[in-house]
Amino acid sequence: MLLPVIPQPVIPQPRHSRAGSGQFLLLPATPLIVGEPVLDGVGERVRSALGLRSAEGYEGHEGYEGYEGHEGHETGSPALTLELDASLPGPEHYELEIRPDGLRLAGGAEAGVMFALQTLLQLVPVEVDIRGLPATGVTLPSVTFRDGPACEWRGMHLDCSRHFFPVAFIKRYLDLLALHKMNRFHWHLTDDQGWRLESSRFPALTGRGAWRSRTVEGHTSNREKRYREQAYGGFYSQQDIRDIVSYARERQIEVVPEIDIPGHAAALLAAHPELACAPGNYEVEAHFGIFPDVLCPKEETFTFLGELFSEVAGLFPGDCVHIGGDEVVKAAWRHCPHCQQLIADKQLGDEDGLHGYFVARVAHMLKGLGKKVIGWDEVMDGDVPRDTTVMCWNASAGVRALEAGYPTVLTPVDRVYFDFYQSTSLDEPAAIHGLTPLRKVYEFDPFGLAAGASAPILGGQGNVWTEYLATPAAVEYALLPRLSALAEVLWTGESRNWGDFCRRLPTLVDRLRLRGYTVADSACKPAAVVSSVRDGVLRVGLCCDFPDVAIHYTTDGSPPGPDSVGYNGELAVSGEWVLRAVGIDANGTVHGDERLHLAAHRALHRQVYHWREDGLQRAPELALLTNGCRNNERIFQYHEWVEFAGTGADIVVDLEQVTSLQRLRCNVEAGAHRQLARPAGVRLLGSSDGQRWQPLAALDEADIAADGALDIPLAGHSARYLRLQLDNSLQYYSPETRQLQRFPLYLDELVVD
Repeated sequence: MLLPVIPQPVIPQPRHSRAGSGQFLLLPATPLIVGEPVLDGVGERVRSALGLRSAEGYEGHEGYEGYEGHEGHETGSPALTLELDASLPGPEHYELEIRPDGLRLAGGAEAGVMFALQTLLQLVPVEVDIRGLPATGVTLPSVTFRDGPACEWRGMHLDCSRHFFPVAFIKRYLDLLALHKMNRFHWHLTDDQGWRLESSRFPALTGRGAWRSRTVEGHTSNREKRYREQAYGGFYSQQDIRDIVSYARERQIEVVPEIDIPGHAAALLAAHPELACAPGNYEVEAHFGIFPDVLCPKEETFTFLGELFSEVAGLFPGDCVHIGGDEVVKAAWRHCPHCQQLIADKQLGDEDGLHGYFVARVAHMLKGLGKKVIGWDEVMDGDVPRDTTVMCWNASAGVRALEAGYPTVLTPVDRVYFDFYQSTSLDEPAAIHGLTPLRKVYEFDPFGLAAGASAPILGGQGNVWTEYLATPAAVEYALLPRLSALAEVLWTGESRNWGDFCRRLPTLVDRLRLRGYTVADSACKPAAVVSSVRDGVLRVGLCCDFPDVAIHYTTDGSPPGPDSVGYNGELAVSGEWVLRAVGIDANGTVHGDERLHLAAHRALHRQVYHWREDGLQRAPELALLTNGCRNNERIFQYHEWVEFAGTGADIVVDLEQVTSLQRLRCNVEAGAHRQLARPAGVRLLGSSDGQRWQPLAALDEADIAADGALDIPLAGHSARYLRLQLDNSLQYYSPETRQLQRFPLYLDELVVD
């Protein structure tokens, strides 16, 4: 019988619960009864987590029958009991009963009992986490939970190549996963920026491949490169690996190692250049991105990988090994005689077919080692075995994988990449790009694709890439509380409720902070959203993901606070504002620094075209140039700017009638965390008919302000059409192509006064 769900401060939300009558007093001296030898480890976790005094408890499993009748404690006295229950639907399912006469944790297997414990630990007061049970005990209301996961695969990933993290932090990370009932730790151990796994067979992998000579500072795509000029690296010894795997196993977490091949191989080739298609001075990469270093699919490479994966299989007893397979730059294969001959001999068709051949060879060797193979969704570009598990991060890859019959783990880049920004607030720390706020994570739906699929959706996973997360605190900030939202998606499933999640989350956040974790407050930071334009007036709303957060704002660019105007509805903007907003929670804490420069100007929502010799060409993305939003005081987000690649831009604004002009303003630089490319020159022309053009202004690189602002005086001029030309002839060094090249130019708003 299903039980009604009752409010409890537990995340992920248990799927079924029922309130009882009375209370249970949990004391340090409460007897602990372990019903099966397999549960001894959970028993140790119970004792250490709650501070039970083992001398006054009882543990035993011979002849176990329940609460009563055991030598060592008074018959019928309240006890805490651990047991297996074969009637539960699966090994991770559990039943937690709190009654006046006892507390019972039962699971379909050891995992279920461990998850019951995690629920119990969220029911005791937060202070018990630090100090254990007080001598007077704690009182727990009677309740019964019957619970189990919606998804088999509930994963979290951590990239330890871009930045290296000590063993102590990996264990701390695993503790977070256990608290949230996650059961897979995807450990990204190798990439271009460092090889982190010790190999006794190939010591050069860590002797050479674990260390880079320097590291880029700031965003790797900035126009000018700065570096931290010191060696950086580290690796996990085989003993470290065994220790971490054991620690994870105790918490019912399978460690899934990722050895990324055939691309993302700069560190591997720095140690073993003989595995490349051509000789070269291969180095551990100091930048972040996608690089051309790739393994050559020759027999020497497969022999090497066979020995390497034999070591990996011995270190990681879990079912799965992840082999990457993503973002493979195939240029070296196109120019390699061996690769081209292999494509012809095996009738592979092209380099995508060669990619599939490579993955299939590795999958075969891992299958011989008793392992299942996982790869990122690019492995489907070749004909890889249908029992390969595909981890789908690209937008349409999930549908493609399921239609093709691959077991699938969903990890969509726009929902569960926790290296993305959590809000648009200017006080957010630097991130790679993108925007994944808490509610967007909570709205991730891995279940919608399941209907009619020919292969199973195993579950979902969140990913933490660490290009811009150099410290444990930075990782925790990126992870929390988004992990809590993802955990509820994957455990509670479609019965979850956002409003109820928000009610329960503050208790968990308090618990995490008391344990010393760094938790983001981004869900309490407001966001500004332009909703409409009517009669030349912009309308903008302010919103906050988290309920019960008051929003206060200013419109003149001054810092807002509790005494600033309180937001209570859509704002009408005529003229020009520098809108700033903060959120203030029920405790009076001020959150965020949302900024948006708004301008209701003469070109507002006017049509913008590409200029072509044969006429003006419409392009929907150019509407961003006249939407009223100036983004120079914001964190750079690709979707807020218009990109112009290639040699430059030639665009035309139609003001719809001949207009007297004062000036044109726009920006080529963002407000935080990025340094964008600059145009070599700017020309502005005007026309009354769109045919005959009059030069109005010309600027060179030196005329552009240091902050990237263009301010072109136009007093005395009139025009219907304004034509802006940007010269993108400047070249910057690209670490991804390893040569000078043009970077894209970006514009935010063409403000016409």
